[in-house]
Amino acid sequence: MYYICAVMTFISASVSFGFSLVAYKQATTESLTNAMYAISRSFALWIGAVIPFFYHTVAYLYMIAIAMILVPFFDGLIGVKIKNRLKTFGPFVTVAANLVCLILLFL
Repeated sequence: MYYICAVMTFISASVSFGFSLVAYKQATTESLTNAMYAISRSFALWIGAVIPFFYHTVAYLYMIAIAMILVPFFDGLIGVKIKNRLKTFGPFVTVAANLVCLILLFL
């Protein structure tokens, strides 16, 4: 179950990083700084999600999985606010999948 949770966490971090790269590529001069902040945050989380594959520790996986549950949860709330179904549904599905993996790992 450890590796299933690690893979789900890595997928979540990869999706977050991918969206931040798209935001950077599409950024205008006014939004470029915000897009760069998003990339730095997402890249740091992506690096963090790679670590469980090389350093097997359940406590660390709990921490990074919780981070990758919170990030898309708040992304989903933003999707609700801007009334975009894809930007709401996608993150919440990721949250649910990662949460289930984390709970199963905990049991």
